[in-house]
Amino acid sequence: MRRSLSAAIFLIITAVMAASASAEGPALKGEMDARKIVVDGENREIAVPAEQVYPSDMVEYTLNYRNEGDSPASGVDLVGPVPSGTVYLDKTASDIEGLETRFSIDGGRTFHAAPVMYEVVRKDGTVEMRAATPDMITHIRWSVDGFFNAGQEVTVSYRVQVK
Repeated sequence: MRRSLSAAIFLIITAVMAASASAEGPALKGEMDARKIVVDGENREIAVPAEQVYPSDMVEYTLNYRNEGDSPASGVDLVGPVPSGTVYLDKTASDIEGLETRFSIDGGRTFHAAPVMYEVVRKDGTVEMRAATPDMITHIRWSVDGFFNAGQEVTVSYRVQVK
Protein backbone atom coordinates (compact mmCIF):
# COMPACT_ATOMS: atom_id res chain seq x y z
CA MET A 1 0.00 0.00 0.00
CA ARG A 2 1.37 3.42 -0.99
CA ARG A 3 1.53 6.11 1.56
CA SER A 4 2.37 9.75 1.08
CA LEU A 5 4.21 11.44 3.91
CA SER A 6 3.94 14.94 2.51
CA ALA A 7 0.84 15.57 4.63
CA ALA A 8 2.51 14.00 7.66
CA ILE A 9 5.54 16.28 7.58
CA PHE A 10 4.95 18.95 10.14
CA LEU A 11 6.87 20.33 13.03
CA ILE A 12 6.01 21.72 16.36
CA ILE A 13 8.46 24.28 17.64
CA THR A 14 8.17 25.55 21.12
CA ALA A 15 10.44 28.50 21.62
CA VAL A 16 10.12 30.63 24.69
CA MET A 17 11.85 33.84 23.76
CA ALA A 18 11.54 37.58 23.83
CA ALA A 19 11.40 39.44 20.53
CA SER A 20 10.80 43.11 19.89
CA ALA A 21 8.59 44.58 17.19
CA SER A 22 11.66 45.86 15.33
CA ALA A 23 12.90 42.28 14.73
CA GLU A 24 15.73 42.70 17.20
CA GLY A 25 16.34 39.81 19.53
CA PRO A 26 16.31 36.08 18.85
CA ALA A 27 14.76 34.85 15.59
CA LEU A 28 14.49 31.09 15.20
CA LYS A 29 14.14 29.59 11.77
CA GLY A 30 13.52 25.89 11.36
CA GLU A 31 13.12 23.29 8.67
CA MET A 32 12.11 19.64 8.73
CA ASP A 33 12.96 17.17 6.02
CA ALA A 34 11.86 13.57 5.48
CA ARG A 35 14.09 11.25 3.47
CA LYS A 36 13.56 7.56 2.72
CA ILE A 37 16.64 5.49 3.57
CA VAL A 38 17.48 2.85 0.96
CA VAL A 39 20.45 0.49 0.72
CA ASP A 40 22.41 0.35 -2.53
CA GLY A 41 24.16 -2.66 -4.08
CA GLU A 42 27.26 -1.98 -1.99
CA ASN A 43 25.26 -2.04 1.27
CA ARG A 44 25.51 1.74 1.75
CA GLU A 45 22.61 3.80 3.02
CA ILE A 46 21.33 6.47 0.65
CA ALA A 47 18.73 9.11 1.52
CA VAL A 48 16.18 9.78 -1.24
CA PRO A 49 13.04 11.96 -1.28
CA ALA A 50 10.24 10.42 0.80
CA GLU A 51 7.48 11.31 -1.66
CA GLN A 52 6.11 7.76 -1.68
CA VAL A 53 6.74 5.21 1.03
CA TYR A 54 5.58 1.65 1.50
CA PRO A 55 5.27 -0.71 4.47
CA SER A 56 8.68 -1.56 5.96
CA ASP A 57 10.33 1.54 4.43
CA MET A 58 12.64 3.49 6.76
CA VAL A 59 12.26 7.27 6.87
CA GLU A 60 14.68 9.67 8.51
CA TYR A 61 13.38 13.01 9.74
CA THR A 62 15.92 15.81 10.07
CA LEU A 63 15.21 19.02 11.96
CA ASN A 64 17.54 21.95 11.30
CA TYR A 65 17.23 25.12 13.35
CA ARG A 66 19.20 28.31 13.59
CA ASN A 67 18.95 31.52 15.53
CA GLU A 68 19.08 34.22 12.85
CA GLY A 69 18.51 36.96 15.39
CA ASP A 70 21.02 39.15 17.11
CA SER A 71 20.61 37.82 20.64
CA PRO A 72 20.33 34.44 22.36
CA ALA A 73 17.06 32.60 22.99
CA SER A 74 16.33 30.52 26.06
CA GLY A 75 13.88 27.72 26.69
CA VAL A 76 14.16 26.39 23.14
CA ASP A 77 12.63 22.97 22.41
CA LEU A 78 12.72 21.20 19.06
CA VAL A 79 9.95 18.61 18.71
CA GLY A 80 9.57 15.97 16.06
CA PRO A 81 6.41 13.88 15.73
CA VAL A 82 6.30 10.18 14.98
CA PRO A 83 3.61 10.20 12.26
CA SER A 84 0.69 7.83 12.52
CA GLY A 85 1.28 4.74 10.44
CA THR A 86 4.94 4.65 11.49
CA VAL A 87 6.95 3.30 14.43
CA TYR A 88 9.94 5.04 16.00
CA LEU A 89 13.16 3.07 15.49
CA ASP A 90 14.75 2.73 18.92
CA LYS A 91 18.00 4.59 19.60
CA THR A 92 17.94 6.55 16.32
CA ALA A 93 17.25 9.97 17.90
CA SER A 94 20.31 12.23 17.77
CA ASP A 95 22.23 12.37 21.03
CA ILE A 96 24.06 15.69 20.98
CA GLU A 97 25.96 17.36 23.79
CA GLY A 98 24.09 20.43 24.98
CA LEU A 99 20.69 19.01 24.02
CA GLU A 100 18.51 16.99 26.35
CA THR A 101 16.60 14.27 24.46
CA ARG A 102 13.21 13.21 25.82
CA PHE A 103 10.38 11.06 24.52
CA SER A 104 6.58 11.21 24.72
CA ILE A 105 4.10 8.33 24.74
CA ASP A 106 1.04 10.52 25.23
CA GLY A 107 0.82 12.62 22.08
CA GLY A 108 3.41 15.18 23.20
CA ARG A 109 1.74 16.20 26.46
CA THR A 110 4.62 14.98 28.64
CA PHE A 111 8.23 14.03 27.90
CA HIS A 112 10.58 11.70 29.74
CA ALA A 113 14.16 10.47 29.50
CA ALA A 114 14.68 7.01 28.03
CA PRO A 115 13.58 4.50 28.96
CA VAL A 116 10.12 6.01 29.31
CA MET A 117 8.33 4.28 32.17
CA TYR A 118 4.58 4.03 32.62
CA GLU A 119 2.22 2.53 35.21
CA VAL A 120 0.05 -0.53 34.70
CA VAL A 121 -2.57 -1.30 37.34
CA ARG A 122 -2.93 -5.04 37.89
CA LYS A 123 -6.23 -6.77 38.63
CA ASP A 124 -5.32 -6.91 42.33
CA GLY A 125 -4.86 -3.11 42.38
CA THR A 126 -1.09 -3.13 42.61
CA VAL A 127 0.88 -0.94 40.25
CA GLU A 128 3.61 -2.23 37.99
CA MET A 129 6.09 0.01 36.20
CA ARG A 130 6.87 -0.94 32.60
CA ALA A 131 9.25 0.44 30.01
CA ALA A 132 7.57 1.86 26.92
CA THR A 133 8.32 0.08 23.67
CA PRO A 134 9.43 2.00 20.55
CA ASP A 135 5.97 1.62 18.98
CA MET A 136 4.55 3.66 21.87
CA ILE A 137 6.72 6.74 21.17
CA THR A 138 4.66 9.61 19.67
CA HIS A 139 7.11 12.55 19.81
CA ILE A 140 10.77 13.28 20.42
CA ARG A 141 11.95 16.53 21.98
CA TRP A 142 15.39 18.06 22.18
CA SER A 143 15.74 20.87 24.74
CA VAL A 144 18.61 23.30 24.34
CA ASP A 145 20.56 23.53 27.59
CA GLY A 146 21.10 27.19 28.45
CA PHE A 147 20.98 29.61 25.54
CA PHE A 148 20.55 29.15 21.81
CA ASN A 149 23.01 31.84 20.76
CA ALA A 150 22.69 34.26 17.86
CA GLY A 151 24.06 32.55 14.76
CA GLN A 152 23.95 29.11 16.37
CA GLU A 153 22.61 26.20 14.32
CA VAL A 154 21.58 22.72 15.43
CA THR A 155 20.57 19.65 13.43
CA VAL A 156 18.91 16.57 14.94
CA SER A 157 17.34 13.51 13.38
CA TYR A 158 15.44 10.31 14.10
CA ARG A 159 14.13 7.38 12.11
CA VAL A 160 10.79 5.66 11.79
CA GLN A 161 9.58 2.59 9.95
CA VAL A 162 6.36 2.60 7.94
CA LYS A 163 3.84 0.05 9.22
